[in-house]
Amino acid sequence: MWSNLPEMVVESNLVLKVAHFLQQEFQPPWGVEIELEKRIPIAAGLGGGSSNAANVIRALNFLWGLDLSMSEMESIAARFGSDIAFFLHGGTAWATHRGEVVTPCEDILIDSLLLVNPRIAISSAEAYRLAAIPDEIDRRRFRMDEWRQCCFNRLEPAIRKEYPAVDGIIAILQDIGARPALMSGSGSTCFGVFDDTAQMLKCQDHFTRKGYWTQIARTISKKEYQSVFET
Repeated sequence: MWSNLPEMVVESNLVLKVAHFLQQEFQPPWGVEIELEKRIPIAAGLGGGSSNAANVIRALNFLWGLDLSMSEMESIAARFGSDIAFFLHGGTAWATHRGEVVTPCEDILIDSLLLVNPRIAISSAEAYRLAAIPDEIDRRRFRMDEWRQCCFNRLEPAIRKEYPAVDGIIAILQDIGARPALMSGSGSTCFGVFDDTAQMLKCQDHFTRKGYWTQIARTISKKEYQSVFET
């Protein structure tokens, strides 16, 4: 395995763990060389490791002719992480149980997203350790028809208290017009949804000058995501 970040080439990397499992489980007649090019920050709450693992499952299923069904790939994904199965599907989906049970739903298509990372790595383990799970009566519910008003991240409040930089990013995103503005996953990346492109570019410039990592992005549909795997 090769990577543009040498620190990624370790036995604990999900890419290697999944590849080794598939190799031992199915005994293919040949091996593979894997090139891992990281374009997003590490431990950033963007699903980088999980999406890499999902892509390895899909790629080796094809290259080694394993003929695995989607349910079989989901079962393998669940052995290594709760959110890997989502990246076998893509698009917008409900993830239930531990997150490994994925039910596709109507796509939420957003053209203008600004991602901001303060160059702080936060492990998922720390984020879940800090999180406070509310009682049943206080739990929030997400509604697809009012997604702008319903978006929330249960991991966010504790991380904002522990990491002032994350709190500051979300506050500035909101001040400059993002609706909504939230932390992504377990952090430390945050994102804002903008209707005004000029405001989004102004916001990006502000964070870039602070030395933060930024990226303008958009959401993609399940169909567009799945097209990557078509052969």
